[in-house]
Amino acid sequence: MVDPTPRAVLPFGTFYGRVDVRRHAPGLEMAVLHADPYRTVERHSHEEAHFVLVLSGLYVSTAAGAPAVASGPILVFNPAGTTHRDTFEARASTVEGRFLTLSIAAPVMEAAVSDHRNRPGGPRTLSDPDALRLAHRLASECASWTTGAALASESLALDLVSAAIPPRESAARVPPQWLARARELLDDQCGQEVRIAELARAAGVHPVHLARVFRRFMGCTPGDYLRRRRLERAGVLLRETTRPVSELALSCGFADQSHFARAFKRHTGVTPGAFRRQARGRG
Repeated sequence: MVDPTPRAVLPFGTFYGRVDVRRHAPGLEMAVLHADPYRTVERHSHEEAHFVLVLSGLYVSTAAGAPAVASGPILVFNPAGTTHRDTFEARASTVEGRFLTLSIAAPVMEAAVSDHRNRPGGPRTLSDPDALRLAHRLASECASWTTGAALASESLALDLVSAAIPPRESAARVPPQWLARARELLDDQCGQEVRIAELARAAGVHPVHLARVFRRFMGCTPGDYLRRRRLERAGVLLRETTRPVSELALSCGFADQSHFARAFKRHTGVTPGAFRRQARGRG
């Protein structure tokens, strides 16, 4: 990554800070960074629209709605071309802070604007609790990046874009026909890696539009839906077959047995082995 220079126009995905982890998806780039205590943030511009979720530290932003100094989590949306000097303040002798960034390529942003029939406006904070939850979940996905994280991250990122550009017109109350095709594809391929672009092609809509409408009518992101279907399938196979847990984990789309066991216990409250024993006891 090229170091920013004073009054620089920062290229796509570039921010002041030390990168802990960086993830990519079509038209999107996500990263978790730490504030660099040895580099002064100069006034600069960004080529792309982006979000910043402050995870820790004292953050100073000129975005509309930001407090003088944010001491807790804050979510900032900056449209393309934003010029600022948002930075972290030192609590003691050095500057400390940790933050998530989500960069959105111009074609993705233009599609979102077209889909919503609205403009993104200027830099501002997003105080909606749902938007903050989406951003925190995106940070968690970036940190773990297990099987299914790519689809989950794309879904969450596109939902954040929608949160930044609310539609003018009232939302349709009847689900479109293409939504059933997208859901059927997720059901049919729940043991495989599925991407938003693939769902969008099957549905005949843009990925931004798919992510927004899917969540409105299904009550979850495509990534959430896929994970739930994987766990439902695994539960049936645990109950109805004698296949090894390690084999079931792979066939249901999990990276390995330990990943499956953690996800299954989080979902059901019991381990796969305990679930199988209980199911057999009831039989």
